[in-house]
Amino acid sequence: MPRIKVNDISMYYERHGQGEPIVFIAGFSADHLAWAAIVEYFKEKYQVILFDNRGIGQTDIPDGLYSIDQMANDVADLCTALNIQQAHFVSSSMGGFILQSLAYRYPSLVKSAVIGNSGAKIHTTFNIYLQAQLELMKADAPLKSLIKASCSWCFSYQFLSHPGVLEQLIQIGLDNPFPFTIKGHEGQYSALQQFDSQNWIGQIKVPVLVVTGDQDIIIRDRDSKYLADNIPGARYYCFTECGHLPQLEYPEKFVQIVQEFIETLK
Repeated sequence: MPRIKVNDISMYYERHGQGEPIVFIAGFSADHLAWAAIVEYFKEKYQVILFDNRGIGQTDIPDGLYSIDQMANDVADLCTALNIQQAHFVSSSMGGFILQSLAYRYPSLVKSAVIGNSGAKIHTTFNIYLQAQLELMKADAPLKSLIKASCSWCFSYQFLSHPGVLEQLIQIGLDNPFPFTIKGHEGQYSALQQFDSQNWIGQIKVPVLVVTGDQDIIIRDRDSKYLADNIPGARYYCFTECGHLPQLEYPEKFVQIVQEFIETLK
């Protein structure tokens, strides 16, 4: 699959299907495979654009610290390079931070924004977890253990209680030929630490749907609700018995909610 020059990096991307473009923005330490469970649904109606953020997957992992605005610039430049003048955007977690920046700073590009499991900033407990994860990576902790710890934060206990689910998630992570790295972790972590949209989210003017899960402990549902309450006209949907990744826990329902939102804009 192709790579393209974007700002100071070479970015990996995929394009599937035809029609109106819909761009998916993954979260912290996640590559384009984070959307694998729902791509098949969307490519029947839309031109689906997937990519790896800077610092992860098959996109370059530059030295130094990153910022959310910088990563939003990457997305905007990717769209320019692909001759996409306007698109729907769907995001997850840190991808929601990126999408907030994109919607605020590039409003003509964003036809609609689905801000998934995201807030205006990260909270203290998740910040501590990210610090600990980085320390464990530097101490050469087994990848399997890192993935298992991440799963305990990302998913609801109902989802993880299903027989074989945890083992399957761990295996998917182990099988990824482009796992997250210390350098990429540090770069993206810096972007998360610096981000705070509280002073300007009220100026976002594009159509927004905020999606969350009632058992999300990474970005709590009240943090997502804050976005919906402060972005003019934003809609809000909270999945019940769901953690940080509803697109994996409830893929069909997630697709339905996003498609219904987009349809209301026509």
